[in-house]
Amino acid sequence: MKIILKMVMLIFMCLFFFTSCENQMDENIDSSSTENSKLAVNELYDSNSNLKREFGKALMISLNESKSLRDLIKNKSLEMFDNDYEVLYEMIKNEKLENGLTLRESLLKNIGNENRLLQIEINNPTLTILVPELPENSFSAKLWNTDKEIPKVAIRLNTSNNVPIINQDGTEDIIEAKYTPGFPIIVIKENERVIVEKNKEFGKLKTRTLKTESSVVFKFLDNCFDKTKNSKKEMMRTVNSNILDPKIITAYNTYTGSNVDGWDRDYIYYGITPTTPKGPFKYDFQESIQSFSLQGDPIAAYNKIADQTNDPKFVSGGSSTWTGGNFEFKIRIIVNAKNGIGSEIIKYFNATPNDLFVVESRKVKISFAYFYINSIKSLRQMPLNIPIFNWDLDQYASSIKIEIEEVDLTETTVLTDTRTVKFATNFNIEGTLLKVGLKFGASLEQTTTHTVQKTYTQGNDALGEVIVNFADKIIISQAGSDYTTREYNSGLYSISVEPMRVQ
Repeated sequence: MKIILKMVMLIFMCLFFFTSCENQMDENIDSSSTENSKLAVNELYDSNSNLKREFGKALMISLNESKSLRDLIKNKSLEMFDNDYEVLYEMIKNEKLENGLTLRESLLKNIGNENRLLQIEINNPTLTILVPELPENSFSAKLWNTDKEIPKVAIRLNTSNNVPIINQDGTEDIIEAKYTPGFPIIVIKENERVIVEKNKEFGKLKTRTLKTESSVVFKFLDNCFDKTKNSKKEMMRTVNSNILDPKIITAYNTYTGSNVDGWDRDYIYYGITPTTPKGPFKYDFQESIQSFSLQGDPIAAYNKIADQTNDPKFVSGGSSTWTGGNFEFKIRIIVNAKNGIGSEIIKYFNATPNDLFVVESRKVKISFAYFYINSIKSLRQMPLNIPIFNWDLDQYASSIKIEIEEVDLTETTVLTDTRTVKFATNFNIEGTLLKVGLKFGASLEQTTTHTVQKTYTQGNDALGEVIVNFADKIIISQAGSDYTTREYNSGLYSISVEPMRVQ
């Protein structure tokens, strides 16, 4: 019996010894792994992003301390002031929390240095907090349960597509670019949709001004980003996709069905038909960009617009779109006027990755957290409704040039665009100014060379140009009650440009 007891004790001691060694090995591995992780995180940051890192660490502590702060970020992001679920730090930093401190005072307490916080604010005037929409309803501003969910804090970098995150306990990790998180997390980033007063483009913009208590002044880059001017619903076509304005269909039937060689826009803008060859200009219609889609191989199209580090990304079969929100696109329309002064019309629109691409996701689990791996399957056509101008041939050339670029920066330079254009001369004054005759009429068109100054943003991704002619057919075919409208293809994108009724 004693021998058996000794053997049991010996086995127990051996098991204890091996378990202790195993635990010690695990601790060494964990310690080494933690140290390697810390080094990897440090390598991601540069001097300016380190300021965002300090801000993020202080914000993480404040999020832990204050439900009011969680409510503030959630509620302000739901307002979608720039048509995305994000909020400018400068707009909320003086909001009071439940402990009597403002958000800024709470952050200052956790940073511990007034000069350091000032440096963060001065270096990052458009500092923004984004609440991302994550796959399968795993997290979003709408779903955020502020009573129970304290999100991690991610930092969007210009130096890497990998995303450093700050955990609730202050430790740091990296989410590789190929993964999208499936847990509560918010993102610290710069805002691409507003500019500050010191930006040289500020004075040229006629968009709404945002003023703060700290005297920082912002303007929207374009009205399409201003929630008070536009909503997502207003950016969509207002009619069924198979239904066009009756006047466009009548124009098609007039010059196609009756086999008459004429221009659809002659009828739309002047009411001219083969039997009514005179008419005044009417302002009932404006040219409008009605759709946009990328062209070619889906992966190549994606690579073209997502070449910058801070663009939304699908990398190596994965995605970091969650840190960037939406793509921004700039439309430049070159319109030549008869008085010799060229005009550049600038418009913008934003698109989520899902507006442009058909994406397939699968779910994986790593370290007790869920992530999503995405891949691009095909391209989508995105409906738009962006008015351009009333096309009066007495004032403007018979063709316009449209250029589109994906926006990465906001600083611009001025270039010169010179091209040969045609003007119609068949106008008479008979009480009112009338266009006389179909097309260019009996008189020959006037051909001149015009120069236009156009803005160019170095670093943006130019997607090419298309030429739209007044004489182009709007509807190109009919199948029963369905009509196919003309599209213009640059090779990298395709757009439809159609007159739309505005009054």
